[in-house]
Amino acid sequence: MTDQARRERTIWTALIIGGVLVVVVAGILGWGVMSKRLASAKQMDQAIIIVESADTSVIAIDTVIRAEVTPEVGQQALELEPTVATTKNQLTEAVSLIEVAYPNLNNAERAKANLLKATANAKLDMLEQAPVILSASVMVAKSQPLTQQAWDETLAADKLADSAVASYNKLTKAGVQDSAVKNAQAEKAFQSARDLFSQAATAFPEAGLDRYVAYVDQKLVQVGISRKSDAAWLAGKPAVANTFIAAYNQADAKGIAMYKALPPSPITAIADAYKSLADTPTERYFKARDKASAADQSLKAM
Repeated sequence: MTDQARRERTIWTALIIGGVLVVVVAGILGWGVMSKRLASAKQMDQAIIIVESADTSVIAIDTVIRAEVTPEVGQQALELEPTVATTKNQLTEAVSLIEVAYPNLNNAERAKANLLKATANAKLDMLEQAPVILSASVMVAKSQPLTQQAWDETLAADKLADSAVASYNKLTKAGVQDSAVKNAQAEKAFQSARDLFSQAATAFPEAGLDRYVAYVDQKLVQVGISRKSDAAWLAGKPAVANTFIAAYNQADAKGIAMYKALPPSPITAIADAYKSLADTPTERYFKARDKASAADQSLKAM
């Protein structure tokens, strides 16, 4: 609520106090009734002030929930998470004030009170769903950039490892030397990817990114074996090198099986986890949001 809300408070107080004065002048009501009416007017004014104050947080939370998740939006969600409980307390207080004031209001005043209570309760329902949605947004915002970088580095390392195998298979000194260089580069890239996946998995445990950590671990095993084969061949020990090749082939078969079991991409895994966590709360949130908007519009129209 903004200027309209302030006008409502002024009108509300004027109507009640004005009505009370007329009645007092007419000698119909006593001081006790007037006191109750004045108290109710103050309670309704306070309720409006509280709802208006809570709207600042409600609007900020709503903006983040409706936005596409980015690192910036994730940071905003993180900052807003602590405000949810405070805002719920404000709206709960407003509802209590309305309920206390209600018996001493006339029919027209009660109609406004019902709408104010409806919007406060609807916003409470919105905030009931907000923590899960905000938390999921924070986790996506933290994990997605790490995951994308990790996957890019994994794919680049895979190409290096494949190129190393092709060079090794030439069975020439130059070829194996090239294999050794590329395997060293691949190992470094896989290790970097593993570190990033590990950070992402910690940021969003529900996404199951530990599967990618395990996959990269397996690729590191393969590269490690390949490097031993390079070293043995260059040391003039082809028989030893061949034993490493056999072990490499077994490790490669395991790596292929692990890859096939992964989601199409780790970003898909994150999206699926977000959907699983946030879909139902989001649906409930927007139903409550529609009710709050309808009540707000009706209040403005009165």
